[in-house]
Amino acid sequence: MQNYIYNNCMNDDSVYEILSSSGYSSIVSIMYLTTTLPHSTKALLRQYLASTAATIAVIMTGNAMGWPSPTLPLLLSSRSPVPMNTDDTSWMISLMYFGNLFSPIPCGYMMDKWGRKFTLLYLNILPLTSWLLILFTRTTYMIFVARFLSGLWLGIVYTVVPIYLGEIAEPRIRGSLSTFFAIMTYVGVLFEYIVGPYVSYSALAAASAGFCILFVVLFLPMPESPYFLIKVGKIEKARASLFWLRGDDPKVDEELTRIQNAVRQQMTNKGTIKDLFATKGNRKAFFIVGVLSILQRLSGIGAMIAYTSITLPKDALGSIGRDECVIILGIVWVFSTILSSFIVDKIGRKVLLVVSSIGCGVSTFLAGLWFLMNDNLKMDVSAYSWGPFACFILHGFSYSIGLNAIVTTIKGEVFSANIKGVASALTTLMLAIASTFLNKSYQMFADYAGMFLNYWLYATGCVLAIIFTLTYVIETKGKTLQEIQDKLNGNWHKEKDLQVSKL
Repeated sequence: MQNYIYNNCMNDDSVYEILSSSGYSSIVSIMYLTTTLPHSTKALLRQYLASTAATIAVIMTGNAMGWPSPTLPLLLSSRSPVPMNTDDTSWMISLMYFGNLFSPIPCGYMMDKWGRKFTLLYLNILPLTSWLLILFTRTTYMIFVARFLSGLWLGIVYTVVPIYLGEIAEPRIRGSLSTFFAIMTYVGVLFEYIVGPYVSYSALAAASAGFCILFVVLFLPMPESPYFLIKVGKIEKARASLFWLRGDDPKVDEELTRIQNAVRQQMTNKGTIKDLFATKGNRKAFFIVGVLSILQRLSGIGAMIAYTSITLPKDALGSIGRDECVIILGIVWVFSTILSSFIVDKIGRKVLLVVSSIGCGVSTFLAGLWFLMNDNLKMDVSAYSWGPFACFILHGFSYSIGLNAIVTTIKGEVFSANIKGVASALTTLMLAIASTFLNKSYQMFADYAGMFLNYWLYATGCVLAIIFTLTYVIETKGKTLQEIQDKLNGNWHKEKDLQVSKL
């Protein structure tokens, strides 16, 4: 079926008949509607459709990230289906990020061999197995195995999906499409926050597993990245993929030629770890994404997603309970990330990164100050028990408009074709190391020094993010992937930046 779709450019009625008979009627109805629209409108809709389908995989990572928050109170109670203590739950949360350490590098090679699309589809078995273990087992160690498997999937998604989104998108909407990654992460987290407190332990696991099935159904009919297809010499399939993604535009051959030339130029070297450091552009791209990945985690988002339900004061919002506070926080994350998708291609990456880091830094510093006064100095701050929640809201908004979405966007933009697999893998590994340390150390720092130390550590990370963005990160707004390579390698002039800023 896939070959037929590619060979006929996905615009023949018989293609839709085949898709319908294969159980994809709901997708077909959306795809068919796009055939009667102007090229530019069809292109936008189809790119958004493909991005939405791909980022169902990201919702699944959000499910795994958000699952501990509604389940921690149950797991630590006398009613727990799997009795645990605080040390067990700390390991349960950290093991997901530990699993994240092991999948990025092999996955980087897999996505260059199997393709971006089928790497995700084949390895979807990992999160499905994870949820089935949670659903059908009742031992601490099997929960640990399940969380480890979810971590493997986390590394796969963070390695592959940003590359896929960056390669299917036109420059004018690449930033907007890449924010889908951040939006869908929060959709997955919010699903757990909203459903988790009101259903059973088993029902939550079953509902979360349903996204694994939904992903296959929605993503299977979508095209492979044209960059990958060109890289492996499948030019006709690349043209078919690009033709569909660009709304059946007859001028697609011009873009295809540009991509072929860019890939040919970038594939001069084989794409090994050594090649990461072979050129100025590769070195700079790797350093930018690697450092931003660490600073993104150092802003404190991982701990807030996992531990908010047990960190907030009991009377944070008076009669509103912790579960409801967490749901409000998740809603803020989702809608502020959606806002980011509308402004990222207008304002630019660097400005949003700086604004985001300032907001996160201020909020985590103030949250740390409240915990210092309440827990360490034993001051009466009960009148301000709403303070940490207000800080978490400010942090969620600030993080979502910049650090969350834009780091992923830049990751999908800056790597040369020959090193995308290995570079994406290694930067995901750097993110995983930072996440593992910060999530495992959260309870340890709180127990031995005080909760304030966590939040002042995050505030320090935000200051470093501001400095790094202003001094080293390049602006990629409105540029083609080849133009970004030119800028990284020093072949870009200020006059071109001025021309782009006027678009």
